[in-house]
Amino acid sequence: MTPKKWRLISKKDVSPHSWFPIEMRTYRLPNGKIVDDFSVTTIGDVSMVVPITKDKKVILVNQFKPGVDEVVLEFPAGRIEPHHKDFVELAQRELEEETGIKVELNKLRHFATLGGFVTKGSERVLFYLATDLEFNSKQHTDHGEEIEIIQLSFQEMDDYIFNGKIWTAQTIAGWELAKKHFPHEFT
Repeated sequence: MTPKKWRLISKKDVSPHSWFPIEMRTYRLPNGKIVDDFSVTTIGDVSMVVPITKDKKVILVNQFKPGVDEVVLEFPAGRIEPHHKDFVELAQRELEEETGIKVELNKLRHFATLGGFVTKGSERVLFYLATDLEFNSKQHTDHGEEIEIIQLSFQEMDDYIFNGKIWTAQTIAGWELAKKHFPHEFT
């Protein structure tokens, strides 16, 4: 049997804070039953960049993430906000803010869009590859951000993932998909 989409009957904003929006939704299931207590976070989508330098180093950022209460190693990324023009511009800004690498918009190549917590969250992550990069600007971190820039060879990147030093799903997925979409960039 092919699953059918649920019909959204209503939604109400029950957000505890503007930084973490939550909707309480009521759905009619395909069998006619009503689910009237389904909560979903409608947090904004994210641009994430897989940055590769001219000398074939992968750039990652090491920073504290409160959700998992850990310092994690991942690709530069940021959440869309009303003042951003679009996702490619967001990717460009986040790369420069977090790493000090300024890149032209046409050098950011979108290659995948993924969802993570799809039952309870609307967030999508849009992935961009940027190659032949150099450190040509400076970091402009947000209030409270402390970011360490890490450079790894392609083999070190694979080893870090295999050994659990890189464990965020988005970074692992972005890395593996970038290698599949652009194999000539990873030789």
